[in-house]
Amino acid sequence: MLENNVGGNVEAAATRPILSYQKLSIGDETAQYDDTILANPTNARKTESNFVLMSVLFSANHGCFNTCLALAASRLGETGAWQSSILYISYTLSSLMGTTYLVKRLGARNALFLGMGLYCAYVGCFWVTKGLEHDHRRVVVAYTGAGLGGMGASILWTAQGGYFSLAAKEHAKWVDQPLGESTASLAGIFAFLYLGGEVFLTLASSILVARTVSWETIFFIFTVIAVVSTLLFPMVIKDYPRDLEDYEVEDLGSVFHKVTAASQLLWNDPKMKYMIGFNATFGFTAAFLNSYVSGQVVPKALDDPHSEYIGLFVSWVGIVAATASLIFRKGKTNQKESILIFGATCFFGVVFPFVIQPNPERYGWFVLLLVYTLHGIGRATFEGTLKATFADYFPHEPEGAFANIILQNGLAGAIGYILTFVLLCKQPARYCIEYTNGTLHNVFLFEFIVVISAILAVWGLIRASALFYAECL
Repeated sequence: MLENNVGGNVEAAATRPILSYQKLSIGDETAQYDDTILANPTNARKTESNFVLMSVLFSANHGCFNTCLALAASRLGETGAWQSSILYISYTLSSLMGTTYLVKRLGARNALFLGMGLYCAYVGCFWVTKGLEHDHRRVVVAYTGAGLGGMGASILWTAQGGYFSLAAKEHAKWVDQPLGESTASLAGIFAFLYLGGEVFLTLASSILVARTVSWETIFFIFTVIAVVSTLLFPMVIKDYPRDLEDYEVEDLGSVFHKVTAASQLLWNDPKMKYMIGFNATFGFTAAFLNSYVSGQVVPKALDDPHSEYIGLFVSWVGIVAATASLIFRKGKTNQKESILIFGATCFFGVVFPFVIQPNPERYGWFVLLLVYTLHGIGRATFEGTLKATFADYFPHEPEGAFANIILQNGLAGAIGYILTFVLLCKQPARYCIEYTNGTLHNVFLFEFIVVISAILAVWGLIRASALFYAECL
């Protein structure tokens, strides 16, 4: 009953015009509204067009990165799994070591450019390693690329969150609507284009493999695409103005405060603590799907030693996620919680079948397609609805908020990739599965962790939502 009353108050508040560019917080009763700023459809279209172009270039660059990440375990074996773990560790540590400060200093657009450049190093390392098949330097190149890619991911997603928040505020101003509606709309657009680019690239990899194109050539093509999209970015994407006055007289204390913005937000804002479950669940589930299902189950279940079907499954995840993103973008502020809970339930569904039936050889196309479908739906909520929710929940510290997504998701992903290979067992049993390299691994503990984290995610989302609506009163 209390939540219903609060939700009604928020909806009532959200119907009033929001005209101020400076204060657009949902439910902010102290906001000052500038009646001289009027809706401007032409400027709104310019904001949307720039955001779409940013999303297209971002998706081309990140699509190459993500396709390589999905293929790492299947193409590089155990080296690929450890490479992915190093990437996630670098990704997580970078979020704690000044990413927010760097993004604020460079500005969102320039930080995006830097992150995309580091992504090029990660994608390029796959091309280089294919030419070093039987050389010890192959491991060095793979791990170095992972470290740079992790730093790039931390910078990129923190900057994307900042850029998204700025674009949403500008869009809300020009169309004269509540900020929550603009965050939902732009988040859906971004997720659709971002995931659509990923689908195109993963399908392209499968088609090229089917036409007997070498993996070395495929990774070279990905490297070129990543580099070109990066070089174009600062030439065609709008750079939002930055207020650098705070940095002109900063002392050691103020620098430390800005560097640790993400950890301070996590420590001081209880909403952020309750969001850990959802971010962690996505990290665990993505690691489980990429390293175990794609790396071990699919090759055995479908007799696919050359990873011909991995690209198709990964593409299907992107198709489902992109389609769902367009549906979820219509969600209003008080509907986002339900969408995220649905997403957490889908992540639960990705892993639960393997708890019931752990034998990889018992799976066929139907169940595997269902598993990848559920992950696609869950991923749509993470890539779109979650980002919009964070923009709503933490409007005054977007960089720190989005760095927390990196911290929580990245740490879970790193742990997940490690667990895939370190949980060894001595003899075959129900949950002691033989991997393609002949080693025996206990898969139950990892599956149990994902299932429990999904349950905790639902509870956390409900608590965070209640706190947010209470703040809006």
